[in-house]
Amino acid sequence: MPNPDSLPNLPYPLLVNALTGTAAPPLPLENLAALASDLPGADQRIANSTHLGTDYSVDDPNDLTQTGWGIIFASDADPAIQAQLQPLIDKRRQDVQDPTLHKVFSGSTGVQPGQTAASWAQQRGVSLTAPVNPSQGVPYYLLIVGSPERISFEFQALLKMQWAVGRLCFDDIEDYGRYAQAVVQYENGSSKPLQARNAAVWVTRNYGDLATAMLSGAISQDFLAPANQLGMRRQFMLNAFMNEKATKPQLIDILRGNVPGGPPAVIFTGSHGCDYSGADAATQRRLQGSLVTQEWVPKTPASSTNQFTADDIPADAKLNGAVGFLFACYSGACPSQNTYYFNKDGSPINIAPGPFMSRLPQALLSRGMLAVIGHIDMAFPYAFQDVGGTPQVQAVRTPLELLMGGKRTGLAADSLSVMWSARSSQLALAQAQNPAPAAAAGASPPAPVSHAIAQMTIARDDARNYIVLGDPATQLRVRDLK
Repeated sequence: MPNPDSLPNLPYPLLVNALTGTAAPPLPLENLAALASDLPGADQRIANSTHLGTDYSVDDPNDLTQTGWGIIFASDADPAIQAQLQPLIDKRRQDVQDPTLHKVFSGSTGVQPGQTAASWAQQRGVSLTAPVNPSQGVPYYLLIVGSPERISFEFQALLKMQWAVGRLCFDDIEDYGRYAQAVVQYENGSSKPLQARNAAVWVTRNYGDLATAMLSGAISQDFLAPANQLGMRRQFMLNAFMNEKATKPQLIDILRGNVPGGPPAVIFTGSHGCDYSGADAATQRRLQGSLVTQEWVPKTPASSTNQFTADDIPADAKLNGAVGFLFACYSGACPSQNTYYFNKDGSPINIAPGPFMSRLPQALLSRGMLAVIGHIDMAFPYAFQDVGGTPQVQAVRTPLELLMGGKRTGLAADSLSVMWSARSSQLALAQAQNPAPAAAAGASPPAPVSHAIAQMTIARDDARNYIVLGDPATQLRVRDLK
């Protein structure tokens, strides 16, 4: 296999076609002129602020009595969903201790059909591009409830520029109740957590596959550094299952807690994600974004032997009180259109009948996991290296370290939003300094852009597409972990 260090720094997605078993090739940079511009105001986080999304009124963004908490429903949401989540809503009211900082946005204050984040925020009297003052009507921690067909991914992305945002979306209405009960039970502190002060890292390196070789090499070098091992500063034990150890049975054992030190409180997986055709919508919704395990060999179709799906979560999994970070394509959700490939005329290619949440994180949450950080679209190496190929694993490591330090999930994942804003700002500057050539008269496709600009654009969108699933106010009971 070629040495990844000797090859050009190309955008290889962590993606395998489930039917053919073929790993996705690097994106053709010359075909990316049709990429959309960034969401409005994406660069303002960097331009306006040197700290987290809250303003001067919040001294500690980890303290719910200062930040508040809110939950956002679609205006026409089934009232039964809110009823299922009521234990969590009541728990957060107790945590916040101030009725003006605890908000339930539903009905007329919920998200109207087709409403944009800017319009919704304006109706609440707040700005999407200003630091958050929770007392102005929209608390810092926000839990969106509902399908991306009703409350779009773009709505969530625009909010997370400043707020700490998560989402819950289940196909089974009773899963909302299961999730709420699990969070409340864990946070009430009436019993010791199941988890140990332990982190598990599971990263594949499939034979003959460049993308996972790049991923594994970067993660191993940083996470396993003897003098600065992941979690060392937080006094966490690390169980690393890299390369040939990242098998399907091993991942099942991790979820069961059958690892040295006991059940891990933090679980990180790094692998290809499975890509299924939208022609079979039911199969796609069930299996899209499932994890490709070490058993996979290139050009071998996905099967029960080489992929990990929601159905593979063992009945005796010890997930209550754990947080997961699934680094793979579609590990969090899937959009309806391909972001990076286009028809010859520059028009988008449909990949699914509609946007949807991936089944694996849904199942993990319904089984007791506090939250999952995943990816909405194709995931690229730009989370662990910059567009020049320089390692920058801290982009992935920072949320994990913050979680182990007791930060709430939305606050820990906020570092990914800061990275998005920084990349948006850098790209805007580069585009101003190197304007794209004008398209030829009568030409349908946009004029090509430079490879450097194309890579920066992919890196920007890659950072934007991380998503928190679950309540962003959840946190590990670090002091109680055994």
